[in-house]
Amino acid sequence: MKARQIDTEVARLEALRRYQILDTEPEEAYDNLAQLAAFICETPISLVNFIDENRQWFKAKVGLDISEMPRSVGLSYLCQERRNVVVVSDTLADEELANNLVVTGYPYIRFYAGVPLITPKGDILGTLCVIDQVPRQLSQKQVEALVALSRLVIDQLELRCHIAEVSQITEKLNFQDITERQKTAEALRESEERWQLALHGNNDGIWDWNLKTNEVFFSTRWQEMLGYKDHEVSNGWDEWIQRIHPDERDSVLQAFQDHFAKKTPFYVCEYRVQCQDGSYKWILDRGQALWDALGDIVRMVGSYTDITDRKQVEEELKRQNLRSQLFAEITLKIRESLQIDEILQTTVTEVQKLLQADRVLIFQLEADGSGTVVQEAVLPGWPVILGKNLLDTCFKEEYLERYRRGRVSAIEDIEVAHIQPCHREFLQQFAVRANLVVPIIVRDSIWGLLLAHQCAAPRQWNNFETELLQQLGNQIGIALSQAQLLEKETQQSQELARSNTELEQFAYIASHDLQEPLRMVTSYLQLLERRYKNQLDANADQFITYAVDGASRMQTLINDLLNYSRVSSRGQPFIPVDCSVVLEQAIANLQIAIADSFAVVTHDTLPSVMADATQLTQVFQNLIANAIKFCRHQQPRVHIGVARVNANPDGESLNVIPLADEWLFWVRDNAIGLESQYAERIFIIFQRLHGRDKYPGTGIGLAICKKIIERHGGRIWVESKPGQGSTFYFTIPDRALKQW
Repeated sequence: MKARQIDTEVARLEALRRYQILDTEPEEAYDNLAQLAAFICETPISLVNFIDENRQWFKAKVGLDISEMPRSVGLSYLCQERRNVVVVSDTLADEELANNLVVTGYPYIRFYAGVPLITPKGDILGTLCVIDQVPRQLSQKQVEALVALSRLVIDQLELRCHIAEVSQITEKLNFQDITERQKTAEALRESEERWQLALHGNNDGIWDWNLKTNEVFFSTRWQEMLGYKDHEVSNGWDEWIQRIHPDERDSVLQAFQDHFAKKTPFYVCEYRVQCQDGSYKWILDRGQALWDALGDIVRMVGSYTDITDRKQVEEELKRQNLRSQLFAEITLKIRESLQIDEILQTTVTEVQKLLQADRVLIFQLEADGSGTVVQEAVLPGWPVILGKNLLDTCFKEEYLERYRRGRVSAIEDIEVAHIQPCHREFLQQFAVRANLVVPIIVRDSIWGLLLAHQCAAPRQWNNFETELLQQLGNQIGIALSQAQLLEKETQQSQELARSNTELEQFAYIASHDLQEPLRMVTSYLQLLERRYKNQLDANADQFITYAVDGASRMQTLINDLLNYSRVSSRGQPFIPVDCSVVLEQAIANLQIAIADSFAVVTHDTLPSVMADATQLTQVFQNLIANAIKFCRHQQPRVHIGVARVNANPDGESLNVIPLADEWLFWVRDNAIGLESQYAERIFIIFQRLHGRDKYPGTGIGLAICKKIIERHGGRIWVESKPGQGSTFYFTIPDRALKQW
């Protein structure tokens, strides 16, 4: 280290020790600044960090479990080197920073923003920093706020020094003789003047309360801060207390009592104090009491800091947070249910609380310009207009078209506003003194209005309130549009379900009623074939053969249609079913086809599931029968497998992974396979890829399988390539078995 750097470091360490801050107890003022830094910058970690010779000591911390760390680790050295604000969006993007111990280990820093804590003499004592474990950015306003908070940390340190200095002088004043007291009083005045001069640029004022006389000395800066001139403020303690806002007066008095009882090392309080013009300012009030040798309080010295701007920033952040929460709540309700009444009720209730308006309502318009108040939140004492049908005679002509184009109306005082007399009279009957109105637009048409009323007095609506209502109006418009679409879709779904039910009933009735006449036709055709075959000419024999074959295919088609219609209407309740038993039944039903084709059917150890045993048998039977049917030129080989999530399916290599709480079954064959473009088509009723002369069938079997699996809450699909066989997958939920 160079000689100049050593000298600078020595001076810096001397300055740090002069403030006597290291290893002190936690103090609310510093904790509040750390919490505010984390809140403004939206980070989980913030630190007020003082850098000693060998360590970094944290006076205040948020989100960190340790109170200090070695000086050689961390990122605060960046602020020392640059003597300026440092923002690192992502530490891993910098090769040097990526290897820092606080990046590779606890607290795993990915984002860092720090401001050096620089004294009025230019010494860097440490940093105020915010930290996150994920990359992020800070806005310019957030950076400026962080810098402002760092200055408040220095102000707090300066106050600490000056209070200690005044305390020492005051103690001497109480115990020295008259001559010494005069000298000390002079020194006290000089010290107060230095303190006032030092804090003047920081907008601070000083007060000195003599508890024996109950008189309070207020510095010139203190009086200027509140708009008073010299001699306009009395020195009485009681008058001082009366200037405190009534809402905070009790808490301020309690803070004094806690300090007097030595429950707190310093008196620190934030409250509103009344200015000369009657307005209020937010003040950070800090001080320390002095006790004599007998333990009696003799004096208390402190300072005022104007924190009105900071409070306004905090209030704005709170409003933005409340607005975000309100949007999130309404958006969530829109996504979850689209219950319009609930959404509208939430909107008026929360907006009324947020704006502290006397009334918030939603007005649904009719084509003639009249409308109905469909939701309302109103304070007691003001007229209730919920459910009323209202007509403003001048509304349609003067205002309706403007609102349709997205106009926003903000009237501060209807008594002096430039509005039509008829509109003023209309509003007066509901005790409206000021109103804010935004349109609710649904698909380019005006649906209604969202209104906020102030009845007690005129009101100036700010940009936040206007933007809030506009954005909520947009959200309501989206919700109404989606609700209308959902209602239309629901009606269509209900109509489709009704139509499908009627079609299923028709198919069942028609198939059932066709059975008897078709059975008679088939019987007589078979009788003709047996009795007159080879007795008529060749054409007649051929015609009879065609008729018998057609009747048989018709019988098969009717049976398949009956099975398809019965899936929903004749299904049995789900019960625990052993799939091994079900598969054995399906194989037994196909024993002739299996024997004729020399097919080999294998299977894994199958589980028990909640199912309709008959329908599950039908699924296995149809899939195995298809595997045999479409494998004419080689020995059919069919394997039935099963798997669950995170389970090894007996060594099988699968292209799909089952979801949680479901069984995945598959039927794999070595048949002819199919093109992937037909993978969905084959599950549609009556859809065939081959002619009946090549592969017999009605085109209903796979449609039945799909309908059965969907009834069980599962899915069915196929993966296949021409010439490489097919694998039919289907799932059965396992949750039903758990419920059993």
